[in-house]
Amino acid sequence: MSDIVIRDLRPSDVEEIARMAAAAWAPIHAFYREALGEELFAAIHPSGAPEEKAAQVRNACQPESGMQVLIAEEDGKIAGFVTFSADQSSRIGEIGNNAVHPDCQGRGVAGRMYREVFRRLKEMGMRFVTVNTGGDPAHAPARRAYEKAGFTIQLPSVRYYRSLEDI
Repeated sequence: MSDIVIRDLRPSDVEEIARMAAAAWAPIHAFYREALGEELFAAIHPSGAPEEKAAQVRNACQPESGMQVLIAEEDGKIAGFVTFSADQSSRIGEIGNNAVHPDCQGRGVAGRMYREVFRRLKEMGMRFVTVNTGGDPAHAPARRAYEKAGFTIQLPSVRYYRSLEDI
């Protein structure tokens, strides 16, 4: 296995991880498009889902966002990224957007990133860490990665939509 290095974000990383995020969420967006239908999906994502995901990641990379961003490098190339924040009042850290490049999946990259996030959050005085993900089939790989990293407590959630055209 190649050497995986976890490091802080550099400004030159931002566009690459924004593209990685847009690509990583493509299967999720495809599932949502099918489940919601084209009209509702377009209403939820008026500027396009890939563009919105890339913008979320770019925003998280801004110093004023309150997020920290770590980069996983494998053989000198970006293999993944993770965003996270710390709430000092609740002492709960939160993992935000994160992804591993498809060519690098299954090699322990995500686990290495999460362990570094956990270490840093604990160093910052956090007592717990949370991550939010979908319960749909497209999010199954993310759920497996989080469970493998030790996340065990979960709260079920359901989001409903209804058309108002027949009212």
